[in-house]
Amino acid sequence: MSIPETNGIFAAHYLLKEQLSSGRIEEVWKAEDWTAEGAPVTLRLYAPHIRLDHHSLELLQREQEERASLQHPHLLIPSHFGVHQGIPFDAAPLQTQHTLSQAAPLPEREVARLIYQVGSALEYLHTRQPALPHRQINPANIMVDAQGNYLLAVPAFSSQLRTLLHRATGTPLAQGTAYAAPEMFGPHPKHSAASDIFALGVSLYELCTGETPWLGNGGLSLSQGAEIPIISAPYSRILSNLVRACLHPDPEKRPTAKVLVEEANYFLEHGDWKSYGTFGNVTAESIVYKQRTWLWPTILFLLLITALGAAYYFLVWNKPGKDLAADTDVTTSLPVMPAITDSSVADSTPAAAGSIPKEVRPDTLTRRQPSQQPQTNPPQASSPKTRAPSAIKPAPSRPVRPAYPQPTSLEGYLNGLLNQEIPLEVRDRWRTPIKKYFSPDAIIYARMHDAPLGSFGVGEFIDILLSTEEGNSIVIDKIIYDPEEEGAIDEINVSIMATQ
Repeated sequence: MSIPETNGIFAAHYLLKEQLSSGRIEEVWKAEDWTAEGAPVTLRLYAPHIRLDHHSLELLQREQEERASLQHPHLLIPSHFGVHQGIPFDAAPLQTQHTLSQAAPLPEREVARLIYQVGSALEYLHTRQPALPHRQINPANIMVDAQGNYLLAVPAFSSQLRTLLHRATGTPLAQGTAYAAPEMFGPHPKHSAASDIFALGVSLYELCTGETPWLGNGGLSLSQGAEIPIISAPYSRILSNLVRACLHPDPEKRPTAKVLVEEANYFLEHGDWKSYGTFGNVTAESIVYKQRTWLWPTILFLLLITALGAAYYFLVWNKPGKDLAADTDVTTSLPVMPAITDSSVADSTPAAAGSIPKEVRPDTLTRRQPSQQPQTNPPQASSPKTRAPSAIKPAPSRPVRPAYPQPTSLEGYLNGLLNQEIPLEVRDRWRTPIKKYFSPDAIIYARMHDAPLGSFGVGEFIDILLSTEEGNSIVIDKIIYDPEEEGAIDEINVSIMATQ
């Protein structure tokens, strides 16, 4: 078995030009393919310095055939596989660009392109029957082609074959701890689509910050109680929320590759992330609040109807009531009026009894009212009996609105926003006094159900509290004040207590 060397010929038609990496498990060479007019290729040689047993070769052959069946524009798949003098190898077109192992930090739009393109490749792998986890997602396995597209290199071999190769070459099996999900350190470790998403989340964090989270200890740190890190400016909080969701300790709560592709596609089409939904500054529940466009128009319509009704009442119904009240006043005062000299009326029994003859019309009584002389008998004119109680009609009563006391502390305001018994329009008016507690760029770190909910601006967090029905109280855990603005809060940690 010949040893590969620079400018040597391998497998009769590959000219080895430059060794790109070296190891006992595999060597990677830049070569020229003479069968393709000297096209540059990447030649990967497996265990080139030992002879593999028959079982390992068969297993490697089956895996390479499975890899060759894959077809996706953002998967880097070898174009040829073979065995030469007992050395398995594969060849793939040489990528003239580079891997992302030293590409950090990437601009946010490039991060979105990476999520879209690599995420689509992962979705393709995860939706196959059976599903095919990648197992080795990290920046070194993400390539950039000549057109600037991101390609995910298909893993060379499975965990089983990798273990066999390490055992055959006598090299220790190094685990990719930095990108390993927390379930890989549990009693039943198993690669899955969710563990791929976790590794992608670690890679995204590294490509934004230039550092691997948890000092390279991966999901092991989460298993020991570490917090999920936050990506700070200049990256948006929504991107930070997306990456944090990928790094969730619970595999069931991580987003799928399909969800990531949809979010990234939205960014590429609109130039910004969704402000709502799973990763948005406003949660999915807040969409209900923002879509309540019928609320204020309905209130204005009801107010208009009420105003028209009140105008109709005073113009149509209230005026006859006043005339009737005046008539009643005159009628009840007639029996005690000494100014009446008509003997036919004064001597009649109905007048003495305090009644009014049928022949006397109300308008006649009204016209006769000025002829009265109350000055001749002031006590009778001022007597309560001379005026009927209905002479002055009381104003219609209005429903009494309940009074909602305005909170006097920040915690009181935040808890009040969750109080569904207080009308929404009342709580919404508390935005201005709440914002006075904070600096303009303040950040609120929130938790719900004992898990991180995300980081939000003050206005965004108010929207969440106005719309959510999953909490009934808030506890302020930590406050950091702005050193440049006295009394203004710069950062605050709060916990939303779930409704029991």
